[in-house]
Amino acid sequence: MLQDIRDKSQGIVVKIIVGFIVVTFALFGVDALVTSFNSSETVAEVDGVEITRTQMLQGAETQRRQLISIMGNQITPELLEDNLLQRRALEELIQRAVLVNQAESLGLGISDSQVDAYLLQAEQFQTNNQFDQNKYLNYISSLGFTPLGFKQRIQQDILIQQSRNAIAGSEFVLPYQVNSVSTLQSQERSYDYVSFSLAEESEKTSVSDAELQAYYEENKDRFKTPEQVKVDYVVISSADFYSKIEVTDAELESAYQASISDSVGEERLASHILIESSRDAEDVQQRLEEVQAKLAAGEDFAALAAEYSDDLGSKSDGGNLGYVVKGVNGEVFDDALFSMAEGETKSVEGEFGYHVIKLDEIVQSDAPSFESQKASLTQQLKEEKARDALLSAHEDITDLAYASDSLDLISKEYSVDVLQSDYFGREGGSDEITSNAVVVAAAFGASVLEDDQNSNLIELNDDQVAVLHLSDHKPESFQTFEETKDQVASIVVQSKALASLREKAESAKSANTVDWTSVVSAKRGQDELTSLAFSLPHPEGSPVLDVKDLANGDLVLIRLNSVEAGNEYVEDDQALAYEQYLNQIQANLSAQGQQTLLQGRADIER
Repeated sequence: MLQDIRDKSQGIVVKIIVGFIVVTFALFGVDALVTSFNSSETVAEVDGVEITRTQMLQGAETQRRQLISIMGNQITPELLEDNLLQRRALEELIQRAVLVNQAESLGLGISDSQVDAYLLQAEQFQTNNQFDQNKYLNYISSLGFTPLGFKQRIQQDILIQQSRNAIAGSEFVLPYQVNSVSTLQSQERSYDYVSFSLAEESEKTSVSDAELQAYYEENKDRFKTPEQVKVDYVVISSADFYSKIEVTDAELESAYQASISDSVGEERLASHILIESSRDAEDVQQRLEEVQAKLAAGEDFAALAAEYSDDLGSKSDGGNLGYVVKGVNGEVFDDALFSMAEGETKSVEGEFGYHVIKLDEIVQSDAPSFESQKASLTQQLKEEKARDALLSAHEDITDLAYASDSLDLISKEYSVDVLQSDYFGREGGSDEITSNAVVVAAAFGASVLEDDQNSNLIELNDDQVAVLHLSDHKPESFQTFEETKDQVASIVVQSKALASLREKAESAKSANTVDWTSVVSAKRGQDELTSLAFSLPHPEGSPVLDVKDLANGDLVLIRLNSVEAGNEYVEDDQALAYEQYLNQIQANLSAQGQQTLLQGRADIER
């Protein structure tokens, strides 16, 4: 099928277009071509700087991919709704434009070499501490950027961050602020409470059919059968490419050598006594000499480790380090240990102090044979190649989805069946496909639901992609009273019970027969009740009473009797944590204030 498309791409018009593309590539690069075809209408303007629909759509797509990457299976379809993403993307673009304009007006700048240095050092683009070009290109491609477009985005990010860093760097926290936080955090409260059970009250509450009918009529909009869709879909997996994949002997040999390169050649069972260099120099030398002398006199190594070692992790186990391989404990330690004979003891000065090392056993381990690894390596290489083949097919699958009003072209090209889902709503279905938030968002998107088009390619995971098409749509409809009677009864009963319970709780404020439970000197955040007690104002002369809702639906009447002021004194490490917390809050507030001020002054047209 793809070949048919290619065969038809030989006409004079196509050749002219291809010629234009070649010239554009040669003179200006791929981004110039993208720009030339994407000079779409302006959706906003910030101080004369235009924001195009193309930029907004790309921003929305970037947000969609980032949300999926961050939230994974926890994401909900509502977060991926097109209009919501586009509104957020437009707002972000406006904010960026305001900040970039400000940075340029201040004469701030960032060179291409600085951007390159930043990208080369970014951890997400590194493999074995080296810049990985493939990882970099795959990442920016997943966000919908070209290399030049991504560099321009990073250049803007760094430019904006310069002014934000200046704001953050100008913030400071005074000692009294830290003391105030400490005082509030260590405050204690004493209170009494009495609970009122919603479940017990509900059991005693009755309702009539007339009440249920009246509630239904007044709240019909709450009782609807949500709209549902049924979709046809195809799933293309990396496994679908297995039959076309070959693994050569050279590839197997290379994979085998790579797999055994990290194999452990030798392990040494060792123990040690660590005398830390943080001790006084004379103390270090004295303890070392004592250990050496006692070992020479035949005393037990494990007992000496328990007495002298500063290594808390091993001293209680006789100094046992387990089986050690090279490259774990530092070069000096390794040179000593791997030059020793079994049973030998040696002292060496390392990074953290003196080690008295005892070698207990030497174990040799041979690398697995090629034949024993061949099957698993073959499978591993096939999986990697199949995954790469699927990734390479993304563009063709996207083209086929766009070129047709059905899934038949894709089904035929990749020899996969067109499947059909059950009906599902915007909250998703129960199977693996229709419970996927990205699938649900696509099914209820305008292009599928309203325009009867195929969806875009949907990445289900690293090994599967899908394309779907609307099969049937059931619009939202009202449920009858009989269908909702049980649900209405539950709502009305709970509502009446809660109202009755609240009256009882309010009456208890002035009653003399309340069975209070007392809590003395409760600390902030220790439980739900205490958190509610900390939400009440300080009592002035008399206790403060209030009715509060609990998470389980019950009510609680709280009587706050006293507030004990906290202690201003705080340990140095805790004071530093409070200071950093306050500094971050102030920096964020200042940045938000700056953003609001700049946007208020800017000439923004939407």
